Amino acid sequence: MFLRKIVHLSTIFLLLILKHLTLYHNTKFPGIIILSSLTLLALIIEILRNTWPAFKEFFLRSVGRLLKEDEIKGKPTGATFLLLSMTLAFILFEFKIFYYATLIAILVDGITPILTLIIFKKNFKDHSHLVVFLISAILVAFLVNSGLPLFVKLTASILISLTEYINPPPDDNLYAEFVGAFIIYILLKIFVH
Repeated sequence: MFLRKIVHLSTIFLLLILKHLTLYHNTKFPGIIILSSLTLLALIIEILRNTWPAFKEFFLRSVGRLLKEDEIKGKPTGATFLLLSMTLAFILFEFKIFYYATLIAILVDGITPILTLIIFKKNFKDHSHLVVFLISAILVAFLVNSGLPLFVKLTASILISLTEYINPPPDDNLYAEFVGAFIIYILLKIFVH
């Protein structure tokens, strides 16, 4: 689990690259190219590992220890869902919305299982996982200047935490970010614009 979460947390570097490209060059186009390319690559890998036995064997030898049981059996990986979610959120929403939702999806979702294991000695999602996720998301709301009003960040953090807890199919990596960005968008429309 630790290695999987370290890989998950390392995607924060992708977010920082996207922030630099978008804010300092005042365009989303390079970010769209990068995210679309990575998502396409992930989807091609998913197709190959589920249709080509030799590639599946290579894939499982390479990254099998990072995968959950259902991913080993062929379900798309959390990384694929995360990239798809990032790409959709980046294309459809303002950067500040994408940025905050992605921080929650990468940072909070990445550290919550580790903290839950350390604090509560649990390696599964239950009420303690929700509490740690919620506290972590609220801390991010206070500590990170994303250009969003604090009220919106706090409300979004609570709603994203509940979405993570409910864990609707197909994968929390899809919903934590994309639904998070949509929630932030709606909150801005209702309370700010």
